[in-house]
Amino acid sequence: MVGRNHLVLFSLVAVTLAGCGVDESVVAEVAGREIGVGEVQDYLTATTGMPWQTVSRRAAEGLFDQFLDQEVMVAASEEVDHERVSTEPEARSALVRRLMNAVCGVPPVPSDEEVNREVERRLNTVQPARARVRQLLVDTEDQATRARERIDSGEPFMEVSREVSRAPNAESGGDVGTIARGTLPEGLDDVVFALSEGEVSAPVASPAGYHVFQVLEVVPEGPPARDEIEFAVKRDLADRQALDFTRRCVAETADTVGVEVYDDHLWFSYRGRYGEGTDDQ
Repeated sequence: MVGRNHLVLFSLVAVTLAGCGVDESVVAEVAGREIGVGEVQDYLTATTGMPWQTVSRRAAEGLFDQFLDQEVMVAASEEVDHERVSTEPEARSALVRRLMNAVCGVPPVPSDEEVNREVERRLNTVQPARARVRQLLVDTEDQATRARERIDSGEPFMEVSREVSRAPNAESGGDVGTIARGTLPEGLDDVVFALSEGEVSAPVASPAGYHVFQVLEVVPEGPPARDEIEFAVKRDLADRQALDFTRRCVAETADTVGVEVYDDHLWFSYRGRYGEGTDDQ
């Protein structure tokens, strides 16, 4: 028979455990603020444009981490009333970028030494041949042949493409931009890179229909020119350093404000950056 003292002790333990429990609708806490599962599901729907139930586990995990990053920045700021934070993704992201600049500061700029080292590394690589291309796309070989005949008779390729092409770039006159050899399907790649500058192809079939291509410029295979890659190197290094800088800042700020994820309350298996056992919180 259980004594009265044991019953009292059991009751006290039960009450204590119940008080320590977290509502199953709460999936995380940031700086003590409870985040409900509905907030996260609404964010996934608004960000992806799809019902949250259809978002893949990997995408849901990444967007959940993004949502928590934003909550961390809001919690770290003294100038924002959380109740007034927009739930609309673009407005929310714009606010968080501003807060991130205020909390983290300006990302570092790549040094001349870093830029020169990366430029030299890329100069030692060989770039594939590249071509600046226009196209038109129609349903039948006969339509493609007639379009080619119009171009051969002197009509501008862009005008013919705007008129007859059903490709998404028809409004721009079929401008594809600059493409590297090996990026098109094999049959189309061979046709495009057999053309000289200014030359127009014969109709060529693909699963999408019949294409006619015009090559505007050809850059042969070889090492890139220094002045061609310096801008790209500066941009790429700046983007990479800004991303690393931001991630470190968010992780340090998260440690300061406090983040806890209740992954057993989520509807997907969570293995993200705020999970237990991760090193980059």
